[in-house]
Amino acid sequence: MPDRDTDPRLVLIKHSVPEMQIQMESRFWSLSEEGRRRCAPLADKLRRFELARLVSSNEPKTVETAELMASQLSRSHVVRPGLQENDRTGLGFIGADAYCETFRRFFSEPDRVVVGTESAGEARDRFAAAVEAVLEEFPDETLGIVTHGAVISLLVSDPSSEDRFRLWRRLGLPSYVVVSRPSLEIVEEFYGVA
Repeated sequence: MPDRDTDPRLVLIKHSVPEMQIQMESRFWSLSEEGRRRCAPLADKLRRFELARLVSSNEPKTVETAELMASQLSRSHVVRPGLQENDRTGLGFIGADAYCETFRRFFSEPDRVVVGTESAGEARDRFAAAVEAVLEEFPDETLGIVTHGAVISLLVSDPSSEDRFRLWRRLGLPSYVVVSRPSLEIVEEFYGVA
């Protein structure tokens, strides 16, 4: 693989490791110390794409991931609406097996609200519109969007619920999926920094 890749791309970046605080909803979590540490090696992996800028959702863990990587890459960072994770209001803290099963259902029943107030289909439509708005705002640039695993999987995976679930499971904290512009076809997947 070449050291640099200068074709215009979109790099969809899953945020780094959050500090899980079971007394609050995950949309309010910030990065853990380990999560902050992992941002530098991820930025090094992304350097070859020569990202023009980083864009993130407004959730603290994505803002912090984007700011740390933007600093490492000497790039700007902006927050844009609609790039947040699927709504998980009321989910609470559940064990790993129950969490996994909840999201298997989320992907397999895209027209039904499985968790929170938003179905998988609604989350995909909202996220796709937000990504399109970012691409229109920054045409012909290679961009990094720091966001979340479920919405990344909904946007770029084949429509099969099993494909979307499988990608969601593989995406580590942090990780990324590179897609072509404007077709959003997957070019490369990187499953995580340890």
